Amino acid sequence: MRVIANRDSGAIEQQTIVDDNLLPSADELQKLKEINPAIIQWIMNRTEKEQDARLEFNANRMKLAHKEITITTTSLWLAFVLSIVLLLISGVFIYFNKELAGTIFGCVGIITIIQAFLKFGRKEKQ
Repeated sequence: MRVIANRDSGAIEQQTIVDDNLLPSADELQKLKEINPAIIQWIMNRTEKEQDARLEFNANRMKLAHKEITITTTSLWLAFVLSIVLLLISGVFIYFNKELAGTIFGCVGIITIIQAFLKFGRKEKQ
């Protein structure tokens, strides 16, 4: 199974490749029924439980993929807002003739913006 999450559109694609059968072949079922007639019902119950477990597992993987998209997007927005706040503080310092403090806050804000977007871009390529 492979889950692909597209952060740009928020779409999640799930690809499942199953190469095993939950039930034995008809010939094997016939032979098993000859040995023990009650075994067919037992196999059917086990097959239903296996299918339910697989569906639950797939649903959990999809939730995790969606949560990863949400966390990444939220982190990116928070970094952007923090950077804007730092630039606004820089502007206030410069307005009140505190050029050194304003320049430091401005540089930190710009570096934060660049770092956040470069880090996000590296994650996208992986």
